[in-house]
This record gives sequence, structure tokens and C-alpha cells, in this order.
Amino acid sequence: MNELIQYLKQTLEDRIFSKSEKKALKAVIKDKQLSKHDLSRVRSEIFAEARSHLKEYKQVQIIDWLEEANKLILPQLTQEFYCHSYFSPGPECVNTILTQISYALNKIDICVFTISDNDIRDKLVYALNKGVKIRIITDDEKTHDLGSDIEYLQKKGAEVKVDNSSHHMHHKFAIFDNEVLLTGSYNWTRSAAQYNQENILETNDTKAIESYQKEFDKLWNVMSVY
Repeated sequence: MNELIQYLKQTLEDRIFSKSEKKALKAVIKDKQLSKHDLSRVRSEIFAEARSHLKEYKQVQIIDWLEEANKLILPQLTQEFYCHSYFSPGPECVNTILTQISYALNKIDICVFTISDNDIRDKLVYALNKGVKIRIITDDEKTHDLGSDIEYLQKKGAEVKVDNSSHHMHHKFAIFDNEVLLTGSYNWTRSAAQYNQENILETNDTKAIESYQKEFDKLWNVMSVY
């Protein structure tokens, strides 16, 4: 995605969107198979880049460039649902978690057995500092484990609820801005990335997101404040 953003910025240097540039950008967009969330971010970057040049060039030329760039992005926003699968051991699962946390603009709802991966913890704190609302549902017993990041995240501003049950709150899913769902067996721990056979499914399917959001809200209403 950074490659696409950089290429878009380069097209503005001469204030003209050539046919060859359009063709190349369409190819990049198609090849990258960017999600709706990714393309929304690209679109935001386009507007930001245009604003940064308004004092340097004639405004009409800037708006012309912006219109052409926007036309390339907008049709892609109507894409059908996507579904990507990731597996561990290895960095695939944790990387998609970190990526979606970074992209979140408004809220993240997390329902996981435990969080003890400090990379995930730090990225969540980064999101909190940006003003992203974060709600976490987790297992009460796991909050006492050595290395648990739940108390730290709660002190940094995340809202946390636990099950207070002799049984386990064993879900592992998260919803980002009501647009992206991550779900699967993957525990948000360092050992899951390094050693365990785990999986994560990433999708923007609206029906799946609605179903998981309904389950999250149901649990949130009955769980206890941490």
C-alpha cells in the first residue's frame, strides 16, 4: 500500500495525471488486492497530499489532479467482500493484527482469551493515544498470568471487562471500525507467533461483522468491569 501512496504522490509533481500513470496505478491497485479499509486510507492520503500543495500551485490544477486520483480509488470501494487466511508459527498472524490496529480510526472491539504480546500491547497504546476507543473482553483468570498486558492497557485507557466465571472466555476475535473482522484460533501471545500452530481469518464481510459485533455487545453487557 505504501508503494501505491508513493506513486500517487509522484504523479502530482507535474500536476498532470497522464494515461500511462493511470494505467500503471490501476495495475498496482489490482495487484495489491487492497481492502476497503486500505483504500480508504489511500484516499485520505490523496487529500492530505493535495492540501499540502495548495500554496505551491494553482488551486485549479490541484483539484483536477485530486479528481482524477479520486476516480481511481472510489470504484474500488464498492468491491465485494474479501477473506484472507494467515497461519503461525511465523509473523503472518501477528502482522495482520498490528496492521489493523494501526489502520483503526475510531474504535476497536477485542474479545480474546489473553494478551501478552508486547508488540500488540504497544500498538494498542499507540491507537489509544490517537483517540481510538478500545474495548477488551478477556478471561478473568488469564489477567493474573505473568506477562499479561490487560492491566497495563486498562491503565492506558482501554475499557476492559472479564467473565468472572469458573469457565473460560475463550473467544479470539476483534472488530476494527465496524469494517474488518479478525477471528481464528490465534492467541494474542508471543508464543503463538513463535511456536504454535494457529490461524487467523481476516474479512470485511458485513454479515460476519454484524454477527460478531452482536456477540461482542451481548458479552459486554453481561461481563464484569475489570
